[in-house]
Amino acid sequence: MNITVVGSGTVVPRLARRQSCVAVEMGEETLLFDLGSGAVRGMLHAGLDPFAVDRIFFTHFHPDHTIDVVPLMFSLNYGSEQGRERPLTLYGPEPFTRFFGKIADTWGEWILGGFPTEVRELPHVCPSPLDLPGLSVRWSPAEHRPESIAYRLEGENGGFVYTGDTEYAESVVELAQGAHTLLIECAFPDEGAVPGHLTPSGVARIAREAGVERVVLTHIYPAADELDLKQEVGHGFDGKVLVAEDGMRFSI
Repeated sequence: MNITVVGSGTVVPRLARRQSCVAVEMGEETLLFDLGSGAVRGMLHAGLDPFAVDRIFFTHFHPDHTIDVVPLMFSLNYGSEQGRERPLTLYGPEPFTRFFGKIADTWGEWILGGFPTEVRELPHVCPSPLDLPGLSVRWSPAEHRPESIAYRLEGENGGFVYTGDTEYAESVVELAQGAHTLLIECAFPDEGAVPGHLTPSGVARIAREAGVERVVLTHIYPAADELDLKQEVGHGFDGKVLVAEDGMRFSI
C-alpha cells in the first residue's frame, strides 16, 4: 500500500493544510478516504491523477470531509479528453444513500450519467470485510458524529487504519489492534480538548492500547500545530510518531 496524505487540515482555512483527504494506491486501484475542500487540487500537487480514482470512502458527512466529491465527479464527467468508462464506487456509513441522494438532487445533472457509478451504504458495524484487489477493508464506529466510522485496510504487509474524526473510543482501539500504521486525528492541545476530537494524550492512549507500530498525526487545528506533537504524543506512546503534512507519502 502506498499512502498519500492529500489534506491534513481542518475546517479552519489554511494555506499549509487542505481539508481531510487520504489516497491509497494498491496495485492498479486508487482509493480515496474523505474529500474535503482542496482535495482535487491537492492530488495534483501530490503527483496523483484525480481521474485515476476507483473508490471513495467517507468517514462522516461534515463538509470538510465530503465537499470535493462534487468537483471531482464533475471533472470526471467533463474534464477529461477521454470519457471515463470504468466505474466509480462511493462508500459511506448509514445513512449515506440518503446523504448522497441529496447531493445528486442538486448536482446530479452534472456529476452523474457519464460513467458507471455505484453508491454503497455501509452498516455502522461491519458485518464482514470488503474484499478488494490486494486488500480487505473493515470499519468500526468512531465517536464524532452519529454516522462516523473509522476504516482499516489489511494488505499482505500489514494493517493501515484511518480514524477520521473521533475522540477516544474502544471501537477504534479494537479496529487498530496490531496495525502497522495508524493515521489518526490530533486536533487540539490537551488543555483545549473539544468533544468529538482527539488531543495528544488521547492519541497516545489509542496507539498504546492498540499496539500499533507507527502513528501519523493529521486533522491538526492551528493551536495543536504550535505544539511539538511528536513529543506530546511520545509522553504516552513509545512507537514511531510522524506529523502529517500535505503531500506526505509512506508505504506499508
